Amino acid sequence: MSRPSPLRPIAAKLALVAVLFAAVPAVVYQQFRVADEERTALLLDGVANQGRAIAEALRPILETGDPTAVTKVGDRMAALAGAQVELRLLFRPQEAAIDSFLLVAAVPPVQADSMQAERAFLIQSRLLETAWRSCDATEAIGRSVDGDSYDTRGVVAVTPVQSAAGCWALVTRLTASEALARTVSTPYWQRPEIVLALGLYLALAVVILLILFSVSRNLARFERLARSISMGREGDRRFAKLNEVPELTGVAQQFDAMVDRLRLSAASIRETAEESAHALKTPIGAIRQSLEPLRAVIPADDRRGRRAIEIIDQCCARLGQLVVEARRAIETAALMADPPNQVLDLGRVVSGLVEEMRGPSEAADVHLEAHVDPGVTVLGGDEAIETIVENLIDNAIGFSPPGGTVRVMVRAERRGAVLSVLDQGPGVAPDRVDRIFEKGYTSRPSPVAGTEPAVEENFGMGLWIVRRNVEAMNGTIRVENRATGGLGVEIVLPLAGPA
Repeated sequence: MSRPSPLRPIAAKLALVAVLFAAVPAVVYQQFRVADEERTALLLDGVANQGRAIAEALRPILETGDPTAVTKVGDRMAALAGAQVELRLLFRPQEAAIDSFLLVAAVPPVQADSMQAERAFLIQSRLLETAWRSCDATEAIGRSVDGDSYDTRGVVAVTPVQSAAGCWALVTRLTASEALARTVSTPYWQRPEIVLALGLYLALAVVILLILFSVSRNLARFERLARSISMGREGDRRFAKLNEVPELTGVAQQFDAMVDRLRLSAASIRETAEESAHALKTPIGAIRQSLEPLRAVIPADDRRGRRAIEIIDQCCARLGQLVVEARRAIETAALMADPPNQVLDLGRVVSGLVEEMRGPSEAADVHLEAHVDPGVTVLGGDEAIETIVENLIDNAIGFSPPGGTVRVMVRAERRGAVLSVLDQGPGVAPDRVDRIFEKGYTSRPSPVAGTEPAVEENFGMGLWIVRRNVEAMNGTIRVENRATGGLGVEIVLPLAGPA
């Protein structure tokens, strides 16, 4: 038999799906972060290279320091600038302060009334600080800047050009559209399209997890109801009413139909067992009554005739006992299909049976004791519990020596209602302890042919029926040889509410 996969339970699948849904964003975030950084770096490099190329084209003019040539640098910059490129040419004399940059030329041109706003932007965006650092650098410095709106966001590169008079700084700015501005200036996880995708992903994850959780929860409710029905606790509740998942409606209805069929089958089995036992007892009784005239007319010295009558009488007794045992076995099968659900005071039932069994125990010279705690209630049926107790006491009396004691105890513990039957007999061989509850197994000696047995013949059905009845009531049974001698049988049944 192959080992079941640990992922078969829905709860395991639910946990796995939750882990996967939690892991995917982490993996995707890492990949998006690397891709965003690489794209931003490429964009910055592109703007820096463009600024470097324009600066190299302007270098001859800037290094000459010829005022006439410098006045024409704006026209040269306009010819070199692209459609989405803004250029600002700044000059800082030697030994000047950080805010001493002069705006020499701009593409597109800056109007006079906009000069103050342009200067404020350069300071606020820290471009003057970047230009200051670029004067001590040999390569262009690229970075992104934020303005007051998407229209003023972009990517800039500051390219230094050193001259004898001071430091020229060419600010190359790529004017960004709204989409490009978001790409450059907004963390990618804050962009609307990413936020929308994340929201859809989380909604999908929630829906899938809710579906799995709903199915798992519904199946758990089915399992609890099935357990309650098997214990006889829920006689009227239906799977269909308990169901909350429309797709499981058919399953719930089939479960209800199966329970109904089991209950009908159990009722039919009980009825058939009763009818069969009654039908068989009538001819057996007629046979035994018919033996009386024969016993009267057969002479005492007719040994063969007398022997035939004894054999017929013994066979009738055996058949009568077999009918009783068969009826009990059939009722036990019905009990497994439809367990009883009556709340019974186990102590009261056991005390009554002990009093009824005092006659057989005294006839066998065995002392019968009962130690019963009051108020110990279980779910079951009178007949099922009576069969259990009668068989256990009868078995204990049958194996107890003359003058021995059979002790019957009932108590309540955390694990349930405990019924114990202790005798002082020979016990059971260790290699046969597991077999005493098998159907048809008995360790009592068979009666000698031609002799009348002192007690009814044993067919090895009593303890088998005991175990089946206990299992039908969701209990457990355990036997062990007592250290002081004898056999101890312990039955644990689930506790019920007050009787």
